[in-house]
Amino acid sequence: MSAPLPSTFAGIQNDIARALEQLLAPGGAATPDPVLDAMRYTLLAPSKRVRAVLVHLAADVCGDSARALPAASAVECIHAASLMLDDLPSMDDAPLRRGRPSAHVAHGEAVAILAAFGLLNLAYGHLARAYPAPLAARITALYTDAVGLDGLIAGQAEDVLATDAVIDFNTLERIHRRKTGVLFGAAAQAGALSAGANENAIASLTSYAKNLGLAFQIVDDLLDVVGTEAETGKAVRADARKMTFVSFSGVDGARELANDLCATAERALDPFGRRADPLRELARFVAGRRV
Repeated sequence: MSAPLPSTFAGIQNDIARALEQLLAPGGAATPDPVLDAMRYTLLAPSKRVRAVLVHLAADVCGDSARALPAASAVECIHAASLMLDDLPSMDDAPLRRGRPSAHVAHGEAVAILAAFGLLNLAYGHLARAYPAPLAARITALYTDAVGLDGLIAGQAEDVLATDAVIDFNTLERIHRRKTGVLFGAAAQAGALSAGANENAIASLTSYAKNLGLAFQIVDDLLDVVGTEAETGKAVRADARKMTFVSFSGVDGARELANDLCATAERALDPFGRRADPLRELARFVAGRRV
């Protein structure tokens, strides 16, 4: 399985795990609910919860993490839904996720699709109930934009269409800023908004998170080449038919690019001083991630 986050973040991860379990607590119905089972299967599987941790850290650096948990839980629901859809045979056809069979393998394609939409619906409903209406509307708009036609959907569509195609570096970067970076940016903004941050703080955190997200994707490309299934928890060499950052830059060049992006992300934190040290630690983890 992939390397855990530094132990510094264990308390945050545990809080998030408990909140997600409560969100998807079984209803006690006599008849089994296969869609709920599939939602739980993916959302509650062991993972680093990087995006949710980012929500909490962004709120904390802005002075108040007390209201961050619903936004953190919602971004995890959205991310889990995107994984279920990405893994489908019509998309990436991935047999493994988080060290076990992908949702469509374990529960069937139809149930997996319904469960993915169930998680999206759960995320937005949770935000609506957890926050005052103006804040709920702003965070929901952030997340829907991140998923939408200039976000995850656009990135995934372009990525699928790029299979067996030759693309340039700018196109590759655009794909992965949409597929990965945009949700990192939305997570940081949501955390900052939950803390009542000003626009300057939000802009700094957005810059940090978008660079961090792209670095995270580059390291994923690296792990697809140098990692094993046991280490990564998913199939490796799965991107052989696509251009990746390793295709363009080689293993060493891709690692250097990830390091440069994480260094750029850290510089965006300068206005926060030492209060941003946990965010710097997260960036250094991403830059140095080997599994």
